[in-house]
Amino acid sequence: MSKNVSIKLENVQQIIDDQEKQRINNQYQGEFYIKNEKLYLSYQDDAEGMDGARTVVKIDPERERVLLLRHQPAAMKQDFVIGKKQEGYFKTAYGEIKMAVKTKRLEMEISENAGLIRINYQVFLGGELNAEHHLKINYKILKEK
Repeated sequence: MSKNVSIKLENVQQIIDDQEKQRINNQYQGEFYIKNEKLYLSYQDDAEGMDGARTVVKIDPERERVLLLRHQPAAMKQDFVIGKKQEGYFKTAYGEIKMAVKTKRLEMEISENAGLIRINYQVFLGGELNAEHHLKINYKILKEK
């Protein structure tokens, strides 16, 4: 059974060779559900350029893994496992860009009513380090009316 959830994403990114950090803060309403002992957050991403793409965050506390999947038109896959460099992709109107993420820190404070996930990771494009990210995902189950 899914529940309504409020999701807050905060991302600070530092592009390599750029002194300035970019801060991105977004708030979404979505759904929360549990399937096969994994927690899922699902929402429509209406941020600029995302055109309402459905995004799913799959949280696997037992394996200490978070998978971020966004569907078309801005499809993306990022797989976060502490200390590992995982292959992923980002699809644009001009084609697919292969990328990898290396997770430096992954912390989870989660329950069935609320949670906080912190992920510090590096993005590699074409094998080269492109950016450092500090992502925070906050979710809270909304009370039924």
